[in-house]
Amino acid sequence: MAKILTYPHPALRQKAEAVTKFDQTLVKLVTTLKDSLIPNPHEPVGVGLAANQIGVLKRVFLMTLPNKKIEAIVNPEIVKIYPKTMAQLPEDQQFMEGCLSFLGYYGFVDRPIKIKVRYQTVGGKTREQILLKPFSSYFQHERDHLDGILFIDYLKISGEPIYLADKKSGKLKKVTISFL
Repeated sequence: MAKILTYPHPALRQKAEAVTKFDQTLVKLVTTLKDSLIPNPHEPVGVGLAANQIGVLKRVFLMTLPNKKIEAIVNPEIVKIYPKTMAQLPEDQQFMEGCLSFLGYYGFVDRPIKIKVRYQTVGGKTREQILLKPFSSYFQHERDHLDGILFIDYLKISGEPIYLADKKSGKLKKVTISFL
């Protein structure tokens, strides 16, 4: 298990390098990511975790896929973006993003709700699939991490507010943060 880095750690702003060797080093990295994301098998900490969130600049992340399993995604690409976005959905179908590097903070990011993706498995096999929300958002969020882009960057551009979850009630309260 590795410590999940929190903002403003410099690794969160760095671009990760492509994985070229599908060997035991990669397997070990994925194991460390899983141990960090899922310290308790009955209660994952989140729905995804990028390698640079634990200080490793490789294009690898874990995410929950539609089959409800958390899988390793290596060298991710978005090969097609469909036009409909989260903001075009009825409000009760929209959701806010959070991030393990900004624990407790949430904000609305208007992402495409359908994307076609390509990535490699830990064994080096190439896979393609179409992801719908919320999985499309998970993929985009984690892939952004690999490029040093954070969900707060979208909030800065859009002007959407940021919320902090109350530790006792879990209710979200709009807050003003100096990094926005």
